[in-house]
Amino acid sequence: MIIEIIMSHIDFHVIESLRELRVKSNPYIDQVELAQRIGVSEGYVGQIENPKSRAKYNMRMMARAAKALNLKSYQDIFPKEILKSDLVRIRLKLLKPDTKKHEVDKNGNVKKRFEVLSIKRLNNDELLQWDNGELEYLTIIEE
Repeated sequence: MIIEIIMSHIDFHVIESLRELRVKSNPYIDQVELAQRIGVSEGYVGQIENPKSRAKYNMRMMARAAKALNLKSYQDIFPKEILKSDLVRIRLKLLKPDTKKHEVDKNGNVKKRFEVLSIKRLNNDELLQWDNGELEYLTIIEE
């Protein structure tokens, strides 16, 4: 399945960074345990990590997640450089997982749930459409 989402580029980066840090944690921390540690409902982290959902971390939850994952710095979550775009259109090819549990491959990389096909900045007309509620967060491109 190929989908396209519109969201803040930094939100996308933070969600993926925290997911990878969660999966790589030793011992492994699943979505339910992280949700319990940061004080949200058990399914909320799953919603945040699902690219089809609009849920995202706010600053308070991000700080709680950093503490729950025993991070030494918020720099582990944020991009190394300032992102050039705010709102972006992200095209993703969703991959079928081998298992429900997120896994790490032999090189220590978290197995991907999707492939990023493109990330494009919204132009001025699209930003106006977004502000007016005329653009959808999620578009299914191909089933």
